Amino acid sequence: MRTSSIRAIRRVELSRAAFEAVIRFGLRKTTLEKVGDIAGVSKGVVLHHFKDKSALLEAVFRSSNTLLSGSVVELYRYAVTPYERLWAIIVANFFETIFNRQVCQAWVSLISEVPHNKECQRVQIANNERIRTNLMHELKHFLPEQEAEQVARHLGVHIDGIWVRAGLLPHPVETNMAISEMQFAIEKLLPFDEISAAKHKEARKKIEAIADIALGSKAFKEKFLQV
Repeated sequence: MRTSSIRAIRRVELSRAAFEAVIRFGLRKTTLEKVGDIAGVSKGVVLHHFKDKSALLEAVFRSSNTLLSGSVVELYRYAVTPYERLWAIIVANFFETIFNRQVCQAWVSLISEVPHNKECQRVQIANNERIRTNLMHELKHFLPEQEAEQVARHLGVHIDGIWVRAGLLPHPVETNMAISEMQFAIEKLLPFDEISAAKHKEARKKIEAIADIALGSKAFKEKFLQV
């Protein structure tokens, strides 16, 4: 294996270890030493790949966003209709493998760093744009383009808001509750009659069933979650 490939693999491993450290200890108490301990390497090895904690945090942002993006891509494989693809985006953002109290708390810690780190800002802007684009692509099947653009932005903000609230509340926000809140927003923002209501219900049920298998699988966890 080429040296560049080994370096890339090691950076991914350390990024995941850093995210795990933030989950365990919080952002302030996450140190390069603790990241090294989780990854099974010395602080020197961490510094070899990341010049400081700021650079490591940027990698954590990229790693966490890759996880969300990978979840959407995985569910897209099984989504056939615009209804199913819309629900694939929603379910992917709130599936319990990713959306749990510890991860949400870690995410709140991480986004507090965004105003002070330009690289993290760039990553977060790119992530927001990805979610907006994904939503926009599907919403155009339900709404005129200009209105779809507005609804996509609103749903994106709603997704962020649920994540932040889940990280701040003293009790966990269950996946089903989060998805149901998104469904309430969809019912208010999209054309919703008896026929479309039935299609949304069927699409959500199908995608949630697939997510239980695809996103909860050992293969998916090994690819995106293990450090």
